[in-house]
Amino acid sequence: MDYAELTAKMSEDLKQTYGDKVEVKYVNVDQVGLADYPVMNQVLQMGYPYPITLINGQPKFAGGIMTPEVKQVIDETLKGSSN
Repeated sequence: MDYAELTAKMSEDLKQTYGDKVEVKYVNVDQVGLADYPVMNQVLQMGYPYPITLINGQPKFAGGIMTPEVKQVIDETLKGSSN
């Protein structure tokens, strides 16, 4: 599976759990460039590998599609926003 397919699978998993509370977007910066993604550019310049996972615009994971870890961060984020 490539990263686009893995991202689509993660999106399905997250939609089942969180419904419309989450949005998953796959961006191939090799095709579209980094001009619109300054955070991605900074993370890549720091030496982190693809793929980069951002949550609420903040880089959280690099080097793989990590659905359980993403769910944990989303749970913590949603819990924090309900207080």
